[in-house]
Formats: sequence, structure tokens, C-alpha cells
Amino acid sequence: MRKKLNTLLKYVVKHNASDVHFLLEKGKLKIKVRGLQGFIAIQDKKLNDTLFHYLKFTANLDLGNSLLPQSGNFSYIYKNKELHFRFSYLRTLQSQSGVLRVLNNHPKIEIDQLSKEKKQNDIFHSWTNFRSGLILVSGPTGSGKSTTLHAVLEMIAEREQLNVISLEDPVEIKSDNYLQLQINERLNFDYREGIKQLLRHDPDVIMIGEIRDEETAKMLIRSALSGHMIFTTIHAKSCKEALLRLEEFGISKLDLKETVTGVTNQRIFKSKDSESRVCIYEILEKEDLKEVLESNTLPKGYADIKTKIKNAVSKGWIDKESAQSDIIT
Repeated sequence: MRKKLNTLLKYVVKHNASDVHFLLEKGKLKIKVRGLQGFIAIQDKKLNDTLFHYLKFTANLDLGNSLLPQSGNFSYIYKNKELHFRFSYLRTLQSQSGVLRVLNNHPKIEIDQLSKEKKQNDIFHSWTNFRSGLILVSGPTGSGKSTTLHAVLEMIAEREQLNVISLEDPVEIKSDNYLQLQINERLNFDYREGIKQLLRHDPDVIMIGEIRDEETAKMLIRSALSGHMIFTTIHAKSCKEALLRLEEFGISKLDLKETVTGVTNQRIFKSKDSESRVCIYEILEKEDLKEVLESNTLPKGYADIKTKIKNAVSKGWIDKESAQSDIIT
């Protein structure tokens, strides 16, 4: 079975994939990996349903209770490197599906490597000086939100004598410079309980992996209002939508004005002239937030994420074909 897993990981490395998607129907397994160019189907006769069942077992899922959605973690050494995975499982009447995420396949990068635009990197540097408020990093799954946040946290932790704590599900980028707590819902350690516990450790800077519900959103707002510096992510298609999502979670415009100090939205693409990655950012700074919250319109001349992607294409940073879906949606 290790040979089959090694074969799968060969494709993961080849396509620089963050996730592997499985669909098992009528005994046939379909596999696709999510790389920089989107989903790529994998057709290899050696990869069959036995690999899928092996992943469920290795991730320590409750095989006797397969009707419930489940997830589990495991580690595996591939080419002398220990890789950490999360396997999520879901069953319907017709099929079984799973997603294997590579948790530590994220290279550590510094703030000045985040964007090709110096002005944007300067904004990220300015975040490291904030001592209270809320920074929202938004974008779709796999857009590099965790990489952005950890680059900022690393600089804060290395440069300042501050107590930095993160709460993540799961920990994707490990650091020796600050305390990282991992969600474990099997032990009833969810975001709600995790935030309560970390606040007892006198943190200066808090990073919450994701805002998923109203209760988490309100706890973070209260923490920001009480003088903590909060960094978090939220799934949204733009900076404006990220703010609207918080309003949908019951956060008032007044509290948003008082706490939110910056919002970004991002996408990640393969570089046009190399195998490296290019992250494109839309950034909404503090001085523009008031106008957006009061009028629900973006400032005149503001470049949203679609505009920033078009600009990246025109500058030759990324291919038009790979960016097309983000431009037209």
C-alpha cells in the first residue's frame, strides 16, 4: 500500500498540489489534484479504491460510523521529508468522496516576497506595527491566505517582545517563534473553546485560522475592542464581500469601523516565466474602510481584485488563460 501512496505523492509533487480529491462510485475511483492551474485529473491504474480505504484507515476515521462526515490527520515520510496530511471524508447514497490536504507543503516566505508590488509589501510591514484591531485576509481555498498571515506573524514574533498565539484547523505552517494551538473537535476543542483558552494566556497578538460562524466572529470583535491585535481569514471573493460576510454574522457597522484596520483579498497563480508562484492582492486600508462601510461603495480609483489580476496579466506576470476565470466571475 505504501507503493500506491508513493505513486500518488509523485503526482502531488509534480503538480505542486495542495489537495487531492477522490470520488468513489460503483467501485471506480476518480482522482484529481488541485495545482496552480486548477484541477488536473490523474489516471493511473495503480491508484484504485484500496488506496482510498487505506487513507480512511490511516487517518484514524471511525470506519463503523461511515455515514457521518469525518476528518483525521496522519504523517508520512516521502523522500526523506515528513509530510503531514488531513483526510476529510463524506458519504452519500451514491458515492464516497474524500479530500487529502498536504498541510506542510507551504514554503516559508518573508513579507517582501509576498507581492511583486513594493507598495503592497510596505502595507504588510505596517501591519506588524499595529497593536490593536482586526486584519481580515480573504480569498478562496488554496489562495495562500495562511502563507500571508504567517509571514506577518513571523516578523512580529522575531522582532518584538510580544506574546503571539495562533489557533488553527489544522496548523499548516509550523513555527518555533510563537505558540500554535490546533483545533480538535473530537476533544471539544473548537474555535469557541480555543479562543476562550488562549485569552487566558495574556496574548498581545492573536491569529485565528478562519471565521466560520457568528459566535467566532463576535468573540474576535470583542477581543479586538478589548485591545488585542487580531489576524484572521475569511472566505470571500473580494475585500468588500469580506466585510459584508462579517455583517451577515451579526457584526454591526459601528463595531467594524472601530476594529477593522485592514482587509485583503488574494489569488495565487503560476508565474508566466517560471515554476514559482505569484500572489495577487487587493488591499483595503484603514482610511478607505469608513467610506466602504458608510456608502457600500469602493473609493474612486480603487483597484479591486479583478483589476489587479488584469494588471498582472498586462505586466506579463501571469498568463491570461490561467487568470480568465477570476477575471470574468
